[in-house]
Formats: sequence, C-alpha cells, structure tokens
Amino acid sequence: MDKKLIGLAALASAGLASICCLGPLIAAGLGLGSLGLAAGLSKYRPLFLTMTGVVLAVAFYLAYRKRSVACVDGSCELRSGGRAMKAGVWMVAALAAAMATFPSWSGRLVSNASVAVPTGAEILALKVSGMDCAACTAAIKQSVEKVPGVLSADIDFSGGRATVVSDGKVDPGAVIRAVEAVGYKAELLNGAGHE
Repeated sequence: MDKKLIGLAALASAGLASICCLGPLIAAGLGLGSLGLAAGLSKYRPLFLTMTGVVLAVAFYLAYRKRSVACVDGSCELRSGGRAMKAGVWMVAALAAAMATFPSWSGRLVSNASVAVPTGAEILALKVSGMDCAACTAAIKQSVEKVPGVLSADIDFSGGRATVVSDGKVDPGAVIRAVEAVGYKAELLNGAGHE
C-alpha cells in the first residue's frame, strides 16, 4: 500500500471529521454562502474520527514495523521505515489532530466585536440551531450581513442566538433564509423591534 496514499487518507478523514465547522467557514470566506451541506455532516463526525484513527494506525504500523531487507551479500536484516517516512507520518498525524480538534479551538479565530446601534434601527432577535462550534458563527454572520438592509449581525454561539441590526425595512424572512442558506435553522424570537 502506498504510504503517501495512507497519509492523504488520514488527512481526508480528519478533514471530513471537521467539515461541519470548516466547510461553512471556508465557503463563507469564498463567498459560497449556499454551501450549507457541510453543516449537516456533523452527525457523521464520530464515524470520520474513527476512520482517521484507523488510517493513522495503519500508517504508523507500516512506518514502524520491522521487515526483512535483502542485503547485497545475501543476508537479511530487519528494518523499519526510514526517517523521512516516520517524520511524514508524524506530520500527517499532527495535521490530522489539528483538523479533528478544530471545533474545540475555532472560537479563538472568530471575533465578537459589538457594533453601535444607530437611532431608529430595528433589532431582530433570532434563535439559531444547528451550530456545533464557534466557527459556525462566522458563516452565519457573513450570510446575514449580505441581506439588503442589514447593518450588522452578532451571532452568539453559546446562547444559540443572533441579534441583527437593520435599517427597519428588512424582511425577517430574508434574514431567516440567509441563516438557512449556510446550513442552520433560525426562527424569529418575540421582542424584536425598534431601538
């Protein structure tokens, strides 16, 4: 089995394990707000993490197992994989671990700077469900802020809420559709109104 293929398989399965968080974040960064499919893959995260572990175990086995190597004089000796092979496996394992743990540390990448609310602005409060890490907030924020009339959006991962400041002429349904376009569910909460 090709060692490079095993390394790529480990990275791919680790990437799939984090696709629920990385996918919407990358898609929003590229302006592909309608790629909400990645957020729906979060239920398969345990499967993808298991696949990552299995593929990495095979890679470590192949790199460190002792095998017979024929020598010039006809004798045989036992050797494991070379330094480059072992270093490659460890680098792939580190990268896979970083991708697999992305949902845990992704919140540090997302800023929560608050914006001043202009006089006469309307504030919409939404309940947002389906977020499984703090990085989800970036995709939602970017999608909602593209809605005409929206001045700013603040997405609270821990509270599962979105606070949207608009010019008062925005259609709440358009804001809800913008959240749904990136793969999450939203509903308008009571108490939204003018500031």
